[in-house]
Amino acid sequence: MTAYGIAAVRQEVLALPPLDPYPGTVAYLDTETTGLTGGAGTYVFAAAIATPLECGLRVAQFFLPEPGMESPFLQALHDEVVAADGVATFNGGSFDLPVLRTRWVMARMPGEFTHAAHVDLLTLVRALYRHRLETCTLRYVEQRVLGYERDDPLPSALVPDAYFDYLRGGSQDFLEAALEHNRLDVISLVHLHSRLLRRLQGADVDMDADDWLALGRHRWRRGARADGWRALRNATAFATGEAAATAGLLLTRRLIRKGSITSADRLLDWLESSSRDDIRVSVARARLLEWRRRDPERALSVVEDAQRRMPEAAPELELRRARLVRKVSSRRGDGLRRNRDRRQRDVGQIQLEAPILEGTA
Repeated sequence: MTAYGIAAVRQEVLALPPLDPYPGTVAYLDTETTGLTGGAGTYVFAAAIATPLECGLRVAQFFLPEPGMESPFLQALHDEVVAADGVATFNGGSFDLPVLRTRWVMARMPGEFTHAAHVDLLTLVRALYRHRLETCTLRYVEQRVLGYERDDPLPSALVPDAYFDYLRGGSQDFLEAALEHNRLDVISLVHLHSRLLRRLQGADVDMDADDWLALGRHRWRRGARADGWRALRNATAFATGEAAATAGLLLTRRLIRKGSITSADRLLDWLESSSRDDIRVSVARARLLEWRRRDPERALSVVEDAQRRMPEAAPELELRRARLVRKVSSRRGDGLRRNRDRRQRDVGQIQLEAPILEGTA
């Protein structure tokens, strides 16, 4: 019961295996709408909220029997959301929550549709698993990340049709299939969030260099630089492969920004001996030697060695090699001129300081 009337809600508590790590008091939200494009004409006709409890998983489903009952529907849903410490959705930042805010305004509800801190699990999936997934739909993520294939009673594309059919007095079974689809979606979010939290902690035992690289990039962008550094270091430790080299180059870039040129040089030297077929490592080391260490001779040696190791990449390095050859030759020429000028000055000084012999005056 709400201040606007009775809301259609059904609740259940499901058995839930222990979640490791435990996400806390989070409201997992999923909505079903009359369209997939949003806008003022799109109604939210069903929403499910799953909340982990000590005794299991509480699932509350809210239903809009007819458009005229939208106010109690939205109020009951809002009361459930604001009671949680956080809200988790799958693409909710771009769709579910904006649609709910729009419906709140269109229904002339007071204030705004507020909620606690929000995490969009789709954003995390893309950041941590994009390199492993062909697509990031929830169904595909369930198969590849959670390891199970759902027996869904109704495809997502047919969910709006089920509600329209219900409003026209159609089959109740069609609507129940849509509500079951909504229920399964929100249960999946609970398990997906726990799996993502474990990946964020670096606790997955099967993580390879690509996984550590994705984790390091994400943590660094989010401001957790110590965690990002550790993840990139773990990726680099695999030594071989494109991901390990990429992680090493990212670490090198940060070392250079901190002024740790010697450490960056040592890391690039180690990477070059490990990833001998990655031209990026050789180019990065040549640039560091030339511009940071002011040692074009060693930079030239690195470039020529890379051309011998990777003949197919030799044309890409030719301009750099030619420029380094000119720089080395110019430096040697300058050195010869300086030595000649120094010898001439020394001879002149000796002549000026030579004693005057008797009888020559």
